[in-house]
Amino acid sequence: MMQIMFGACLRISETIGLTWSDVDMKNREIHVNGQLVYYEGEEGYCFHDSETKTDAGIRTIPMTQTVYDAFRKQKELNLMLGLQSNVEIGKRSGFIFNTKHGRPIMPAGVNSFLKNIVNAYNKRETILAENENREPELMPHISAHILRHTGCTRLGENNVNPKVMQYVMGHSDAKITMNIYNHIAEMAHVENEMSKMNLPETVPAVV
Repeated sequence: MMQIMFGACLRISETIGLTWSDVDMKNREIHVNGQLVYYEGEEGYCFHDSETKTDAGIRTIPMTQTVYDAFRKQKELNLMLGLQSNVEIGKRSGFIFNTKHGRPIMPAGVNSFLKNIVNAYNKRETILAENENREPELMPHISAHILRHTGCTRLGENNVNPKVMQYVMGHSDAKITMNIYNHIAEMAHVENEMSKMNLPETVPAVV
């Protein structure tokens, strides 16, 4: 799921709303035509079949090899573990990413999973760094939102045309796409430059 969100730059709502009919494995295309949104309605909190955020959100995204392999493995995993969708939400059914109860995965569950991955890695890295007498190289906080934006940055780093980036992201305005790319790229540059500074542990007294 993470490889698909990252590789196709999908919103979390678009990802959990994907059905197998949206995925063309033969032509290696993802047809994004809606999303699942979780909020309180007349029947309490539940998933709602919703349109994409903008008209630009309706798009067909070509699969990279990594994304194609991720879908193939997900289908195998669903069959092996019996993670088959058993609900219909609006006009959508046959969801790809399901809980053991056959319902779509909650957005909060995805972010919790990412948080646990980062925490587990950082805990292991901290112990390893202490044993090796060095500073730990910790992973930053990651969310589904950050994962999508990082995917956008990778497109930019690979010199993908800004208009293509805008299309893949499903943005109605190219400025939004470039602002995301520029912000993340700038922060990465700042962090890299700051890491070169050998600052003293204490501030020297001013004479």
